[in-house]
Amino acid sequence: MSVYTQLDHKQFDSILSQYNLGRLHAFEGIAAGIENTNYKITLNTSDGQAPYFLTIFEQLHKQELNFFIPFLAHLKTQGCALPAPKANMNGEFLFQVGDKWGVIFECLAGHHLDTVSADHAHIIGKELARIHSSAQSFPLSHANPRGYYWLQKQAHCDTLVINQKDRALLQQELTAMQSQWQQWGNNAELEKSFIHGDLFVDNCLFLDNGTLSGVIDFYAGGLDYCIYDVAICIMAWARTTEHKIDDAIATAIVQGYESVRSLNHDEHQYLPQFIRLAVLRFWVSRLIARTDQQGAALTTVKNPDEMKTLLLNLE
Repeated sequence: MSVYTQLDHKQFDSILSQYNLGRLHAFEGIAAGIENTNYKITLNTSDGQAPYFLTIFEQLHKQELNFFIPFLAHLKTQGCALPAPKANMNGEFLFQVGDKWGVIFECLAGHHLDTVSADHAHIIGKELARIHSSAQSFPLSHANPRGYYWLQKQAHCDTLVINQKDRALLQQELTAMQSQWQQWGNNAELEKSFIHGDLFVDNCLFLDNGTLSGVIDFYAGGLDYCIYDVAICIMAWARTTEHKIDDAIATAIVQGYESVRSLNHDEHQYLPQFIRLAVLRFWVSRLIARTDQQGAALTTVKNPDEMKTLLLNLE
């Protein structure tokens, strides 16, 4: 359940008094998500009723949100598909509840996909390139919190719950990746931008006609290699039920991406290695989630072994 911070009608009224959006008609807590408190609110307006999402950030601090929220507003003005943050009557995005900060977002129509087609993959590849290109004109920067050095640190953590054989495999892979990462760091052809870093199917909303309504949950992202984000997207969207990469879906993602931003020779060349890095990153993050949730009730943790199997199946 993702309603960690409980709000009552009076508190909603106090928050909404800072905005020119309408008066509260109804609210309900949203169970989706893990890290934040989310409410769907319905407001009475002069034109009828309008839905919005109200998010209270349980982990992100004001300094981080002062990057992310204006950044999302910037992407929206550049034509990217995402829920726009709403400014209050003073032109500010953030409101405060106790020691936490919140934002009101527009409510997008759409749903998560049950089945991914090549058309969907082409669309999301195109949108990913649009995000990378649009981010270049934003004046602020934010380091990738789940980058390579985070991965190295977490993978060698003694508290990680992993058997000896799997730990040896993980460390073998990361040792092999170390010289490759140093080589990439000296390669000016590998362009960087803000990467989403978590562009799984459940972080996108599509309409019934197949149109992309919006991309959500940018808060795991930051400055990193564009091709790494493409690799994460391929790993997330092209993974089959047998935990292999569907080449047709992967190709559609790349073709969609290149319809907006062309990949250069080095980006094409290193894509397989970045896919491998992406799998390692999410194997470790799932191991961490499983470790953190030992003994916790009513918590769904994605199976880390799916990522290990995918890693072993990569060519």
